Amino acid sequence: MPQPLRDPRRLGGHTLTGAYPPGDRSASFETGDGALLTLFHTRLPDPDAFLERIDQLQRAGGYPWLSLLDAGTSGGEPYVVVEKVDGAHLQKALPERDAQRLAIAAMTGLAGLHRDGVAHGSFTPWSVILTGAGPRLALLDLDALLTSGVPSPAPETGDPGETRPVGTLAYLPPEALRPEVHPPAPPGDLFAWAAVMVFAVTGRHVFERDSPAATMNAVLHDDPDLDGVPEGLAGVVAACLAKDPGQRPTAREALERLIGEAQLTVDRAALDVVNRPEPEERETEPAVPAPPARRGPHRGALIAAAVAIVLVAGLGGYTLGGGETVAATTPADATGTPSTSVSTLAAADEPAPPPPAAGEVTAPGPAITLKENPADPVRLTGYRKGAGTWVRAEGGAFTRLPGKNVEPARSPGGTWLAAVGPESITFTGAGEPFTVTPGVPYTRPTWSRDGTKLMLTMTSGDEGRPAGFVVVDVATRAVATVDTDDETTGGEGHFAWTPDGSGVVVGYRTATEHGVRFRDLTGDLAKAYHWVGETYGRRMFSPSGKTFVTFCPSGGTYCVWDTATGVRQASIALFYPDGLLYGWYDDAHLIVADPRGDPHRIVAMDLRGRPQRVLAEIPPEDDTTDLLLYYTGN
Repeated sequence: MPQPLRDPRRLGGHTLTGAYPPGDRSASFETGDGALLTLFHTRLPDPDAFLERIDQLQRAGGYPWLSLLDAGTSGGEPYVVVEKVDGAHLQKALPERDAQRLAIAAMTGLAGLHRDGVAHGSFTPWSVILTGAGPRLALLDLDALLTSGVPSPAPETGDPGETRPVGTLAYLPPEALRPEVHPPAPPGDLFAWAAVMVFAVTGRHVFERDSPAATMNAVLHDDPDLDGVPEGLAGVVAACLAKDPGQRPTAREALERLIGEAQLTVDRAALDVVNRPEPEERETEPAVPAPPARRGPHRGALIAAAVAIVLVAGLGGYTLGGGETVAATTPADATGTPSTSVSTLAAADEPAPPPPAAGEVTAPGPAITLKENPADPVRLTGYRKGAGTWVRAEGGAFTRLPGKNVEPARSPGGTWLAAVGPESITFTGAGEPFTVTPGVPYTRPTWSRDGTKLMLTMTSGDEGRPAGFVVVDVATRAVATVDTDDETTGGEGHFAWTPDGSGVVVGYRTATEHGVRFRDLTGDLAKAYHWVGETYGRRMFSPSGKTFVTFCPSGGTYCVWDTATGVRQASIALFYPDGLLYGWYDDAHLIVADPRGDPHRIVAMDLRGRPQRVLAEIPPEDDTTDLLLYYTGN
C-alpha cells in the first residue's frame, strides 16, 4: 500500500498523493485520481521514440488491456501513468476453466494489437493480472520499452518493491535470441503467449533452466514439455511454440481455434440438466481423423465473439487469496482508431416476441391444451404417447393412426404425411398413397425443407450408431441408401438435412470432444466442427438455417452456433430438470418444455433463456417420458 505524502507534489501535471517503497530503478506514486505513476531512473537515448511508442500503444489497444493513461519525461527521466486495479499477477497454475478464459482473453488482446500493426514484444506471466472480474493484461514491459535489444526482466507491475522470481528470457521467442537483430513482431507474441499458457496450466516455466545460457539454449533448441496441458489447448500451444516464426499461426487463426475449443458454460455435473428427447449413445469410440481446417470468419465477427466469450467467462471471476493493487499499461482508446474493445459488441435488437395465443385446441388422448395463433410459424402436427400416435388432419383436428409404434413425419407446409413404422413407411397426401420398404434398419425421419424428400438415419448393431442415411424421393418414389463410416469413427445421434438440402449433418464423438460432420449426399465428408458439442439431431437448424443448436460442449444446456462459421452465438442454461428441447419456434426462439408447474408448459423461449409465450399445457400425469411432440413449420 502507498504511504500518504505529507506534502503532495505534482509531476507532469499529475498530483502525487502517496508513495510506494522505492525500487532500484524506479519510484512509483499514487495520483490524486487513483492511477499509478512510475518514474524510471534512466536517461532515454531517444525520448521522441519513447513517446511515439507510447502513442502507438494508446491507439492500438483496447479490451482486455489495462489503460495506459499518460507518459512523458521529467528532468530527462521517463514516466508513465497507468490504470490501477485490484488483483494479483499470474504466479501459479490456474484451474483449467480459468486458464481457458485467460487463453482467450490474452489472444483477443494480441489479435487486436496485431490488427493495428503493433506487437507486444514482451508478454510474460507478469503481463497477466487476475482480478475479480477476470483476467486483465499489461500492455507492455516497460524495461523492454526503455531499452533496445533483448529485454531485461521487467520492472514490478504490482507494489513497486516486489521482485520477480524469474526473468523474461524463458518467454522470448527464438528469433529474439539470435545474433541478428529481430525487432518485436507478432509471431514472437504468439510464442510468448504459448509459454505463458503452459505456466498458467501447469505452473512450469516451460523453457526455464538453471542458468541464462541454458535457458536461451532451451528456447532455441528444446522441444516443449506439454504434459498436463489440456488437449483442446495443447494443439494451439504447440503450434505457437514452433521455432520457426513462419510456422506459427497468426493471432486471428489461433483465436479462431481457441473459440472452437472453449468450454465456457456451466458444468453439467453441477446442474440438473435437461433430459434428451432423442437419447444419444455415449460409449467411447476410437478417435476420428482430424477434421479439415475451416476458413476463418470475418475478423470483426471473430473478435466480437471472442470478446463476448471473455466477458461472459469473466463474470465467474477468480478467487484470490488477498487483493493486491496492480498497475498495468494499455491504451485509453478515446483518441485513437477503434480497436478490439467492448465497444465492438453492439447490443442486438430485442427479437419480436411471439404473437399472443388467439385460441385453444384440446387434443385427444393425453390431455394436451394447445394455445395457438394463426400467425405462429410452427404448430404441433403430431404426438406419440406410448405405442399410440396422433396426427393433425385438415381443419386442425387430431386423429389416431392405425398400428402401433408409428412415428409421424409431416412435411413442411403439410403436403405429405409419412407414417414411419418399424419396417415400412406409408406416404399420404398430395398424390396417391404409397409405401416403401427401405430394407435396412432405420430411425428418425426428417423432411427436406422443400418437402420433396424424406431422410432416415440408418442404424448399425445393438448400439444403434449412425451407419448412413436413406433418402426417399416422393416424386419418383425412389429409395437411395448411402453408407458412411460414422459407425466406426465415433458417429452419434441422427442425421439432419443441411438447410439448403444439398447435404447432411451428423454428430460424432472422440474420447475428449463432441462435434458435427457435414457430408454431401454421396456421404463424402465436407467439413467438421469439432468444438460445438453433442448434436441435437434432425431438428438442429433454425428456420432460416443461419444457426443451429447443440447440447453445449461442457454443459449449460443449449448452445447456438453460426452455421457458416461455427462461431458461438448464444448459450442458454436451464436450471431445472427435464427441460426437453422440441426444436425451433422461429430464428429467435426455441420450443422448450418447462415442467416446474402444474400444469407443465411448453414455451417459446428466447436465446437468453427467457420464456416468451406458452404454446401448450399438459397435466403432469400425462407429461411422462413416453410422450413425444412433433412441431412442423407452416
